[in-house]
Amino acid sequence: MSGKNTVLSVPVQLDTGMFRDFALFDVLQRQKRWKRPLLFAVLMLAFAAICFSQVGVREGAALLGGVLTAVALGLPLVYFGMFFRSVSLQAKKMGLSTPKSVYRVELGPDGVGMWPAGQQDKAQPAASHDWESVYGAWRTAQAVYLYINATRAYLLPAEEIPGGADAAWTLLGEHLPAEKLHVTR
Repeated sequence: MSGKNTVLSVPVQLDTGMFRDFALFDVLQRQKRWKRPLLFAVLMLAFAAICFSQVGVREGAALLGGVLTAVALGLPLVYFGMFFRSVSLQAKKMGLSTPKSVYRVELGPDGVGMWPAGQQDKAQPAASHDWESVYGAWRTAQAVYLYINATRAYLLPAEEIPGGADAAWTLLGEHLPAEKLHVTR
C-alpha cells in the first residue's frame, strides 16, 4: 500500500475498553495531566516532612504533618478516581458495554472523511478535513488516534484497520509532516 492516491476506509466499532484506553492516552500521555496532581502531592509531602522534622520542637507539628500527608495523598487519589468514574459513566451513557459501530473514517488523497453510524452508505462524508488542517496522529499498540484539532480525535483501532496499523501509519506518513506523527507504545 503506497502512493498518495491510496484510499483507506476504516469502519470503527468502539467498546468500553477501547474508549477507556483512549481517555487514558489522551489525558495522561498526550495532555500530560498527571503532572499537576503529582506536583501537588510532592509539595504537600515536602511541607509534611518539614512539619515532621519539628515534632518535639513545635506543638502540633505531628498533627499538621499527618493532615498534610493525608491531603497530599488523598486529593490526587480523588482526582484520578473521579476521572476513571467519569470515563466509566460516559462509556455507559454511550452504550459501549458491547461493541458499537460508531463511524467510518476514510483516509484519502484529499484528506479525512467521516461517516457516522447510520449514514455510512451516503456518498458524501458528514465531516471532511483536508490534510493541512489535521492536528496530528498518535500511534499506540492498540490504535491510531487521528486528531482533527486539539480536542477532537478519530479512534482507529488497530484490529479494524484493513492492512493493520502499519498500513494506516504509512498512509498518514505520506500526507502529514513528520512533526505531526507521534509514536507512543
